[in-house]
Amino acid sequence: MPKRSATSQGACMGILVYLTPAVALWAAVATAFAHGLFQRLGQAFRRDARAQETIARYQAALTQLKAQAAIQMQELETLRHEYELIQAVTTMESEAAPETEQEPAATASPSPSQSQSHSKTYTPKSSITLAQIDIADELGTLLAHVARVARSIRRYSAYSRGNTGPEPTNARYDLHWLSDCLHNLDQVGHALARNNMETLTAACIELLEMYEHYLRDESGYNSRDTFQRLSNQVPLAEVTDAIRSIAAKASLARQAQTAQEPDAELMRADALPVM
Repeated sequence: MPKRSATSQGACMGILVYLTPAVALWAAVATAFAHGLFQRLGQAFRRDARAQETIARYQAALTQLKAQAAIQMQELETLRHEYELIQAVTTMESEAAPETEQEPAATASPSPSQSQSHSKTYTPKSSITLAQIDIADELGTLLAHVARVARSIRRYSAYSRGNTGPEPTNARYDLHWLSDCLHNLDQVGHALARNNMETLTAACIELLEMYEHYLRDESGYNSRDTFQRLSNQVPLAEVTDAIRSIAAKASLARQAQTAQEPDAELMRADALPVM
């Protein structure tokens, strides 16, 4: 019996002598494989992050190109209206030239009715340009955005969750940012009511800066978290495009108005009665 137990112990020791290096080798191989796998995963994550960043840059460039295209289309439309107006004025002057040559050199002042018709003919082009701005679609998008924000705010009310229902943990931040994204729209309304294109452009630029900051904010009062969680209820992309379009059209109208003010002054001077 002692000899048999000694033999079995020796066999076990022999197995351990071979098994221990095998286990150590397997552990080393597994560690190296896991290290390589984690490296590949890290590289894949970095590639994905770079791809997402590239896509974001392309989307921003596409949005900018859309805004530039809208500006170019508005400029083309403005030039077309100016061309039509110049044609009308030229035709009227050519028709009035023979009558002017037949009149004596010293003529009496025109009658009030003639002065009124003459002043109507030479309406300042700046007013015509401002009247031709079409932002009906953009205003409809803004109103739809206001309605979506209002519906989202109602979900946090005691009426919606019940008087004894628990308040969501993010309610105070969500309510702040939802109301914050609307409080500057009154400046757009005041500018439209006064037909002030410069103020309208400034108000739209301020709104655009706010909305772009919302999606980049990483402070303790993280607005990005709010609008990412509520991206289905309150999407910002559509309303941002609408605000950018209003700013482009308003800026173009302001430039056209500034460029046409000297021509309008000359037309008003020509419309004065000849003494």
